[in-house]
This record gives sequence, structure tokens and C-alpha cells, in this order.
Amino acid sequence: MIYRNFQDLKLSGLGLGMMRLPTLEGDDTRIDEALTGEMIDCAYNHGINYFDTAWGYHAGNSELMAGKFLSRYPRESYYLASKFPGYDNSNMPKVKEIFEKQLEKCQTPYFDFYLFHNVGGKRTKVFDDWGMWDFAQKAKQDGLIRHVGFSMHDGPETLDRVLTDHPEMEFVQLQVNYLDWESPVAQSRRCMEVAAE
Repeated sequence: MIYRNFQDLKLSGLGLGMMRLPTLEGDDTRIDEALTGEMIDCAYNHGINYFDTAWGYHAGNSELMAGKFLSRYPRESYYLASKFPGYDNSNMPKVKEIFEKQLEKCQTPYFDFYLFHNVGGKRTKVFDDWGMWDFAQKAKQDGLIRHVGFSMHDGPETLDRVLTDHPEMEFVQLQVNYLDWESPVAQSRRCMEVAAE
């Protein structure tokens, strides 16, 4: 496995994303637990140490699978990322409640990486208005979050604005793949350049 340096951590170059776990009979809410457990074990045993889930994946069941299967391993041996569902404005007043439920579902006392999910467009102001950035920094001070960031499916101009307005953000998760590198919609190359800058 190739590992990348992130501050004082060594993260596996590949992570296991838990947005599209195997399901039963094509029902996104019914995860094939046996196969998911095998996948997580295989990833872990082959050196993957970064596992990514979110509140909304598989109608909330992805976080349950992360907790069920990763809790078999020593907590310090892997890095767990989850995301606050800020794409739905009705979640904003419930940030503390949702965050505590995420910790419970993932069976973890802290998240190594915590992201605001799908920041961009008008949602950026919503995050500001609800004091989300401050919430994350307080949770970090309390040891509940190790590293704070956000995911984005928006253009380089929005990314530049968010990073300029919030220099305390430690990382950003972008849609980057070969097909989107020069896409006029995803603008992966330009977003990578902005993030690097």
C-alpha cells in the first residue's frame, strides 16, 4: 500500500468509501452485512486505513456498518471520516444531536476526519449563518474531531471563496477522477489547483 502524509498521519493512498455498499435485492436501505464485513476486513487487512462514511449514505445505515465492523479493530489503527448532512437545511438546528448520534452509530469516541457535506452554492452562507464552522472547531477542542474539512461538488470560484473565508479548514474532499479532469461541469483540474494554492 502506498501511504500519503497528512500532517502527522500516514493515510493509505486508497480509502474505502461506504456510499455504495452491497445491498440486498437492489434496496439501498438494506445493506448486505456479510459481504460488507468481508469488504471492510479485506480493505483493513491489505493496508487501507482510511474509511469514509456519512449520515445520508444508505439512509443512515452506512454509519451503522462502519461501527459494527471497524469496532473489531483497535481504534488507533484506522482513520474514520463522516459528514454532517448540511445539504438539508432542516438538519441545521440539530447539529449537536446529529453529531452525537453519528458517534454512537459509528461506535467511536471521536472522528479522525469530520466534513461538512456538499458545501457550495447557497449552502455556504447557510453554514455561516448557523455557526457550523464554530461548532466543528469547538468539537475539535473537545477531542471529538481530530481534523475538520468539507466536501464540495461546486466550481473553483466557490472553493476559493470558502477556503479564503475559512482558513481553519484542514482538508477538502473533491470530485476528482480521470473523466472529470477537464469536465466543464466538475472542473476537477481547476478545483485541485485552487486547493493546492
